[in-house]
Amino acid sequence: MISSSLSRGSEHSFPEKSKEPGRSAKTVRAMSKGKLLFGVVICALLAAVPALAGPYFGFVVGLALINCVAATGINISMGYAGLVSVGHAGFAAIGAYATVLLMTHLGVSYFLAILLASAIAATCGIIIAIPSLRLSSLYIAMITFGFGQAVNLVLMNWLELTRGPNGLAVPPIQVFGHEVQPVLMYYFLIGAFLCALWISWNLLSSRFGRALLALKGNEAAAESMGIPVARYKIAAFALGALFGGLSGSLYVGVSDFINPYAFSFEVSIAYLTMSVVGGLGVFWGPVFGASLLTVLPELLRPVAEYKELVFGSLLLIFLIVMPEGIAPLIGRGVGRLRR
Repeated sequence: MISSSLSRGSEHSFPEKSKEPGRSAKTVRAMSKGKLLFGVVICALLAAVPALAGPYFGFVVGLALINCVAATGINISMGYAGLVSVGHAGFAAIGAYATVLLMTHLGVSYFLAILLASAIAATCGIIIAIPSLRLSSLYIAMITFGFGQAVNLVLMNWLELTRGPNGLAVPPIQVFGHEVQPVLMYYFLIGAFLCALWISWNLLSSRFGRALLALKGNEAAAESMGIPVARYKIAAFALGALFGGLSGSLYVGVSDFINPYAFSFEVSIAYLTMSVVGGLGVFWGPVFGASLLTVLPELLRPVAEYKELVFGSLLLIFLIVMPEGIAPLIGRGVGRLRR
């Protein structure tokens, strides 16, 4: 599945209905088995990380999985629908804080709180999308920037609810009265990550995904083809926000404590950088970008004060030198190896 999607190039990394005329059924079956085997190997490697590499590296990989979910949301709203978002950390903050507040004040279980918090974040995405319908990309970027900043200011100043800069302690996560251990939470993250990818894959391979691509290519032409532009824009924004909220809820599962600094503007830029570096508009782009840019700060610990500078420089370099990102490059390499 991965090699095939990557080898198609930068624009459309989701399964298409068309068939290659010279390809036999036997070849197609062999490729499907290869994709399945590759997926099984990747899942097995992810599952073996805590045992093979220790709990700390397992924590880093868990963060990479969470960032993949957030970057996948940007890929849907921005990569496919062309709706620029530079305030994605705001949706993650809503997801995280809603999860903790639901658990703390209403006694909702963590796993139910994830669903409710993601729905709240998606609702906020719809509210943001409505005034953005007739605006250009630049103004949409300004609105999302303002949204992210407004969320952060609310978290900082609503002391009675959020405790401001002091943040909130995450209550113990339990199932049937038993506390969930970090290893089990790691496997839950793998499941959530795979579920998010599966949803994204099926969405983007559907009529909805093709409509988003048409919308991104030429809004007027898409409207003339009968695509309800406003409805699809709102849906794309809501889905991006839902994935953002989900990532915030998942972050609660691996953290004992949340505060507004964990969802600052720099985090929004980091999500955006992950999407661009991996390949904006490419299905596997967020996976590559988030994996690379989650591990990179660990390697930059000796020069941690320059982390933002490195992230910004990477974003500029990729926009100028390699605007398609990493995923199409890897896809072309895999395609050459298969010939």
